Amino acid sequence: MNFASGFLRSKVARRFFLLFLCCALLPMIALTILAFNQVSRQLELQSHKRLQEQTKAYGMSVYERLMLLDTDLEILAAETRLTGTAGSTNQFNKRLDQRFVAIAQYTPGKGMADLLSHLSDPPELEPAEKDNLHKGKTVIVDRPRPGQPARLFIIKPIQAGSPEEFFLYGEIIPIYVWGLGVENYVPAQTELFVLDMSKRVLINTHPVPENLVQKVALRQDGEVRRQFEYQQDQATYLASYWSIFLKSKFFAQTWTVVLGQAKTEVLAPLAHFRKIFPLVVLLSLWIVLLLSLIFIRRTLAPVEVLKEGTLKVAKRDFSTRVTVTSGDEFQELASSFNNMTSQLDRQFKAMGTRAEIDRAILSSLDSGKIINTALTNMYDFFGCDLIAFSLINPLQENTAQVFSLQNPQQKKPAMETLKISEADTELLTKNAQYLLCDSPQATPEHLAVFTEKGMRAFLVLPVFLKTRLAGFVTLGSRGHCSMEEEKLEQARHLADQLAVALSNARLIEDMEQLTLGTIEALARTVDAKSSWTSGHSERVAETAVKIARAMGWVDKQIETLFRGGLLHDIGKIGIPLAILDKPAKLTDEEYAKIKDHPAIGAKILEPIKAYADIIPMVVQHHERFDGKGYPGGLAGQAIDINARILAVADVYDALISSRPYRQGWIEDKVITLLKNEAGRQFDPDVVEAFLGILATRSMHI
Repeated sequence: MNFASGFLRSKVARRFFLLFLCCALLPMIALTILAFNQVSRQLELQSHKRLQEQTKAYGMSVYERLMLLDTDLEILAAETRLTGTAGSTNQFNKRLDQRFVAIAQYTPGKGMADLLSHLSDPPELEPAEKDNLHKGKTVIVDRPRPGQPARLFIIKPIQAGSPEEFFLYGEIIPIYVWGLGVENYVPAQTELFVLDMSKRVLINTHPVPENLVQKVALRQDGEVRRQFEYQQDQATYLASYWSIFLKSKFFAQTWTVVLGQAKTEVLAPLAHFRKIFPLVVLLSLWIVLLLSLIFIRRTLAPVEVLKEGTLKVAKRDFSTRVTVTSGDEFQELASSFNNMTSQLDRQFKAMGTRAEIDRAILSSLDSGKIINTALTNMYDFFGCDLIAFSLINPLQENTAQVFSLQNPQQKKPAMETLKISEADTELLTKNAQYLLCDSPQATPEHLAVFTEKGMRAFLVLPVFLKTRLAGFVTLGSRGHCSMEEEKLEQARHLADQLAVALSNARLIEDMEQLTLGTIEALARTVDAKSSWTSGHSERVAETAVKIARAMGWVDKQIETLFRGGLLHDIGKIGIPLAILDKPAKLTDEEYAKIKDHPAIGAKILEPIKAYADIIPMVVQHHERFDGKGYPGGLAGQAIDINARILAVADVYDALISSRPYRQGWIEDKVITLLKNEAGRQFDPDVVEAFLGILATRSMHI
């Protein structure tokens, strides 16, 4: 203080200090005020943007609930047709009670019959609504009521256009659609309005402002921006709207969702700062008057360091650390800054890891790829010596499939099957959040395989699907294993995310296997009709796959081709066995029936949407490259490329196989025919690829 007082007695020091006040402190105050105003404007803009996102999210959630209601009616209709009663389970009935006021079945000529409670005063339908119902489209009708939420009806046609046509009328519980009540989907501190195309209010959570409808209408007809402000009870509200387009799925008007938030709520964080700002300025003046010299000398260097660190953080370099040894608040600020950047670094790495897992899930439902991506990123993120994921076999709960990663050079996780004892299962179930094992006595038996590889401590994170133990993530260390609470939470989240992803992938894989098994069963059904064609479809499919691989096709295309090969002769189910097994030459009439089998096959597969990409192969595999084939007389590139490949594989297998009317050909004779018919009966590129396969096979023999 004595040094500072002596320094301030100097005329030069006083001038310097005055210059500091004029050039530094006063502009700083002015800039602070400007920054305060800028922050206010920025906060308002961000609130508008957030409100717009919330409005869109809320509108999408309303649309999703309408889709669920439509699905409920479809399920109810299916159960009614199968069992003759509405709702076969108490759980389903409970769900309907939570979503519908009443449900009734209207049958033309028979009238209305209640299925769930009594449907009073059902809506009269417009001609256009009736027409769309007969076309199979669900209709939504709203009936606004003054001072109350509008009555909402969903009308679903069942077996539209058929003699058994009927309609399910459901009056929807308003609070379910609007997401009010126990499960409140309306964002906090916001007011909700929903308008229909006639600008009638369907729901509102506080009185409707006089100019609200005009503001929404103006922006729907003119400006692209969906933001505006309105006045209500001497308060200003920020508002945003979003249109729910119902016509694509339902025959209904567009609904407009409006969310409003009071400006006082938006700017609340700045209100307190505005009050204390004068006191802060006064305090700053006293501090400058008493300690300006010390601060000038001791502040510039730490501020510069912190500035550089902040700029690096602004460039997303969250590994930045600053070093300040001033022994004052700047050193504490630097420590807080380092803590903040460390937390941000961990947070963004965790987000990056989750994003990588999400991308793996979205880009592929392959379990191996998901596990490889997830474990690799988790290994890097947690920096442990071992990361493993154990997925318990749901059909055999005492075994688990374990995927592990133990060093950075490991290209993909190792996989093995381990036994899980009942004691281990009980231990993991009791420690549902996590289990820390830092001694051999506390380590579960199934981890012995990792202790043999040098691991000494483990963190185990059980994963549950519903109430069943579905698996667990294991982090292993060769030394002491400890983890902060924040990382524990991130590990839990990643473990749950990985478990759900793998369960979904396994479900898809099981469905794929079921589909492929169904196709193979259909193919064998066709081949079993005649002992002469046994295994023909499978051989044709396998040959076609070899040709496609030789032509450089990708796995997805090859999978579709394989399925088409299995089913290419499905239409022969409709051909009499006497014709298929006839040892003599077919008559013209019999040959004409044989030529019907592509069309019969297409007709059999037509109701199955999943086989739509197979139908062109079934129909066209007897077309000729020169246009002289059947049934359509297509030529060249007009024939589906899959069908062109199947044509070669089909003829090859048919000729080398024995039939009732002839012995199978030798392969050289078949090859000669293929060469001669290239460009006439067959696509020359396909023939060339197939002959290359045969030549390679001959060389290996």
